[in-house]
Amino acid sequence: MRRVPLGVLLVHMFFLSGRLVAGDQPVAEDELIRLKREYADVFALQGTSKAEILAIARILHAKPEIAIDQTAASGEYCFNSGVGTMVHFATQPERTPEDVVYEFDASGLITAGLDPARMQQLPERGRMTPGVWYFLPRGQQDPHHAHAMPNPTIAIAVNVK
Repeated sequence: MRRVPLGVLLVHMFFLSGRLVAGDQPVAEDELIRLKREYADVFALQGTSKAEILAIARILHAKPEIAIDQTAASGEYCFNSGVGTMVHFATQPERTPEDVVYEFDASGLITAGLDPARMQQLPERGRMTPGVWYFLPRGQQDPHHAHAMPNPTIAIAVNVK
């Protein structure tokens, strides 16, 4: 007699747990579909490009505060690696010749003899000519940050298209 209720209990537990697992499956599948869609560009990478993006991810994982969201100011993400060195990545590179913008604190270079007067002034966002070095005097607003820079800055844009 005791075996029948125990057997019924086990059967109910088996079917109930089976329904819960089956019920979780669509949620897990939806999450997997979302991840595949969101990370499709990363999953498509192979070889050196894959290794490079993973190296960058590990740096950001170790120190996430060096990732600065400048999308409201410039449509870019800023990787502020410190010591006045930053690299900006356009969120929509198809809309700008400034796919990647490198910015450096120019103080040491000026001390070493760089003549900023021989450089073009940093133009508005979207107006840089790729491969040309620009100068931004200390205290002037940087179009890639939408605020004044505390040090003189040099910048160069790269169009990877």
